[in-house]
Amino acid sequence: MAELTKYDYELAEQEYFYKQYLPLVSRDLTPVNLQVHSTDGLLGDLLLEFKPSIKDLNAVLFQAIKYLSHFRLNGQSVPSNILLISYDDGTAYYYKASDYLADIEKVYTRAASKDVTGQFVAGNAKSIWHYGDSSVDEDSMLKLMKSAYKRDQDGNQQWVAVHIDSDDIIGWATTYYNENKGARKVDFLGDSTIIGEIRQPRKLKGRILPYTGKDNAAFQYIMDKLNDYVERADLGAFYTPMPYAIKSNELVYDAIRRFQQSGNDDYIILDRCAGTGNLESTLNDNVPDDIIDKDVLSHVIVNTYEFFEYKVLKQRLGDQVRNIIPPVANFTDGTVEGSDALSREFVENPIIQRYVDDPKCTIIIYENPPFAETNSIEHQKRNSGKSSSKWKTNYVTVQAKQELTGARSNDMSNVFIWSAFHYYLRQPTDSAVIFSPLKYWKLGEDWFKFKADKAFAFNRKYFHAVRQMVNGCVLWLNELAKITENGGETLTLTPYNIKDAEAPNYDTGTIESLNQTVTAQRIHSSFSSAYYEEVDEPNDIIQKKEKPYPLNPKAIWSAFDGTEARDKTLSSNAKYNEDIVGYLKAGGSTFENDSSNAHLTRNTEHNAHGFHLRISNYLVKLPIFAANWWKAYRPNWWEIGVYYRSGDGKAKFDKNVKAGKLEHWLNQVLFYTCLENYNKVRSLEGSDGRWYYNDLCLDDNEGQVDNPLDKSQSETLANQQLKAFLTNLNDDEAKMYKLWQRILKEAKTTKCYDKRLNYGVYQINDELNTNHKETNSRGKITTVYDYPQLNGDLNTMRGLIKDYYHKYIMPNLFEYEFIK
Repeated sequence: MAELTKYDYELAEQEYFYKQYLPLVSRDLTPVNLQVHSTDGLLGDLLLEFKPSIKDLNAVLFQAIKYLSHFRLNGQSVPSNILLISYDDGTAYYYKASDYLADIEKVYTRAASKDVTGQFVAGNAKSIWHYGDSSVDEDSMLKLMKSAYKRDQDGNQQWVAVHIDSDDIIGWATTYYNENKGARKVDFLGDSTIIGEIRQPRKLKGRILPYTGKDNAAFQYIMDKLNDYVERADLGAFYTPMPYAIKSNELVYDAIRRFQQSGNDDYIILDRCAGTGNLESTLNDNVPDDIIDKDVLSHVIVNTYEFFEYKVLKQRLGDQVRNIIPPVANFTDGTVEGSDALSREFVENPIIQRYVDDPKCTIIIYENPPFAETNSIEHQKRNSGKSSSKWKTNYVTVQAKQELTGARSNDMSNVFIWSAFHYYLRQPTDSAVIFSPLKYWKLGEDWFKFKADKAFAFNRKYFHAVRQMVNGCVLWLNELAKITENGGETLTLTPYNIKDAEAPNYDTGTIESLNQTVTAQRIHSSFSSAYYEEVDEPNDIIQKKEKPYPLNPKAIWSAFDGTEARDKTLSSNAKYNEDIVGYLKAGGSTFENDSSNAHLTRNTEHNAHGFHLRISNYLVKLPIFAANWWKAYRPNWWEIGVYYRSGDGKAKFDKNVKAGKLEHWLNQVLFYTCLENYNKVRSLEGSDGRWYYNDLCLDDNEGQVDNPLDKSQSETLANQQLKAFLTNLNDDEAKMYKLWQRILKEAKTTKCYDKRLNYGVYQINDELNTNHKETNSRGKITTVYDYPQLNGDLNTMRGLIKDYYHKYIMPNLFEYEFIK
């Protein structure tokens, strides 16, 4: 019987308990092995919950139940045994979790759990062991722990089998795909011929109960999330949240009004990627009085490619719409035969073609086109880019490439939008209501020249997407737009958010107007084509790329974080010259992947796609760096996806630079760059035997050795350029510069400071602002900074930089269309 020691905090109690008893369970166990999933302890199928003194068993058991509810929602096996430890009095309470299945299967938010905390009633404990007073009880408690550990080692854990519902099915699908590589939705859900995992658990046997629902309709709003990641990306994001679907109906009614004024006899609404039918499901609800035929659904033709979505779509709308393509589906490897909208078979589908061939029929396209970019980072990580690009060989894709040149044909939504106008819209009364990010219009001046009627901006976050940004919903007319018309050079959108939305389907929320508009402008020239300037000088030293990394290189490469890229794949040759001060990458026009496409480093980036900064040009090139990080300072989702990087203002910019009108602003950009944490130029000793210094910082360190840029002094290029500027700072700049001087002074007192180097903000933060982990009184592991003043000052600088960017840098970035 272990002697009890009184402690004031749970952490010490847990540690002491584990120190006393874990070696008796297994010599291999440590507290770290048990403290997982934010619990006090998980030993196989035994959940442990510690309290100094349990005064309310109902409350403590309820806390454990909430842990198990969280396990269920995330598709984690739910332990069948619960042990509550009241340490001060040496008492353990043992419960069987299966007795509380109904409570485990509730969904607890912080507010909701607070409401029901006082209403939860625990049953009698299976056992109460006074392990602090009784060696017999102590032995019983140990037997429970030992048996849980043995079951865990043998793989015979006892789990609480839980029911599958719309709350936990995404978590269990994720677990299923992670544990069963190559499995597909048909294996998980099943169909009319295949009994899926949820109805007859095999891989998840003992963890989930068989699903007894008549069909899969309960999961209609999250069907897209039940695919494994790559399949979900390949098929595209069909899902549209109901509040946005309802709002978009207004644009359909506007299109129908155009039909009513046309003199045509009939109209159809075609959705080639209907998913489970959210877009169409409310078209017959609240039809405006001026729409003559109130049965709008009777004009709808729907199609979807994914078999399980097809089954839900047919059940949901099959008897209300004019046609579903095909009327009877044959299952082929998870998709519906004959429903691939990018195939020649679908383009020539006789049901649709008869309306296309009828001059007295108006056609309205109503679609949320699938988004799949199979050269994406996620596909590359999974080595699935090639296998996921089969759609690129489809008939429609091949035809589209005649107009969608370059990388634009990599985006499935571009192909869908192109095909909508190319194959189906034939006359001025035809129109299209399109849900999509605005890239097809922003960068499509050569092929997308149509007139916009109304345009909404929706938050893409609610479309089961990762990022908050604009998903446009635009009523396009089959008319060529003049430059001055909406859809010509500009596109004005009205933003709408979803209020009180709850994951995973967000259909419980309500539409919320932001009472403003946002205007997008077309992009005519790319950032890189306008501003990149890669030149070859006669005295450049070139190191050719090798695999593996060369042992004694003549020049070196930088990784994304500014360190030497010794373990990276090399995409280009490295270059060295005494007048090279950095390497700038500003990939792509959009701000969707700014962190992966925008870098400023000291040497040639290993992944290339940028250019070298030289003493002769760095100052006029740094606005590119500043423009790269606009999104980091703009939290408004309704602007992200509307504004892009652009080279359209280059002529005006060059003219005013030459005239000297931008001299002060360029110095402000340099000042900003020197104090910006995203500037990842480092000082370092390269494997080529050279010392590289950060000339885009304000640290004139006298300890530098063998400075290749200037052997007579250690003054950085930035300090040389800003000599006059630094003597005439405005109040904001003076505050930032004073803070920088304090940061630098603090940095020199840190343990890791290297007097041979000079430092910028990023290198100080990364190498000198060290921290360690501590466990607080509640058992939570926290990060503790070794130099609190330095850490605080670096954080303050980030806030000051943001304000400085907005006030002094950003206006000219828009004026000269670096951002447009």
